[in-house]
Amino acid sequence: MTLRPWQRLGDETLTHYKVFHVRESRRRSPRTGAAIGFFLIDTPDWVNILPITADGELVLVRQFRHGSERVSLELPGGLIDPHETDPLDAARRELREETGYVAADVRPLGVMNPNPSMMTNRCHSFVATGCRRDGDLRLDPGEDIEVVTLPLDQLDAVVQRGEIDHAIVLATIAFWRANGSPTGIVGH
Repeated sequence: MTLRPWQRLGDETLTHYKVFHVRESRRRSPRTGAAIGFFLIDTPDWVNILPITADGELVLVRQFRHGSERVSLELPGGLIDPHETDPLDAARRELREETGYVAADVRPLGVMNPNPSMMTNRCHSFVATGCRRDGDLRLDPGEDIEVVTLPLDQLDAVVQRGEIDHAIVLATIAFWRANGSPTGIVGH
């Protein structure tokens, strides 16, 4: 059996918020012909940055996450703003805003679908090397962030202990590993 795309019959926006909206998308199954409604979340694309200092420290952020109702250890990242046409620009901005760090070099690692069953956006992952502190954080009103550094050689242990459990962060680490863990640091 060859899978075929479902025919889109129509969409209805159910609710609209600042950073996403929810719609019901009516689709026709190519296998059964049945018309079925699916709920989709439309949101701008995201970026995620794996920042590494010149001395081999990974720059992470801790922040309270309302979905899990706990503090999460993560890579910096966020939404691509409407005026940003290049995800690289958003990655550099998010790194500076959430950590106070800037990077000598930022390279793409890969692009993923955060949850293709119901979300229409993509997440662009980057590695930032030669990172150095350049000032204070520039947080949005809804953000409370603590910056944490971690020696790169401790990253696997932190992941194995479950201290990092954010799926998109783990996927970015996997992209980084799949790309040969490029750091620009001799010996890593």
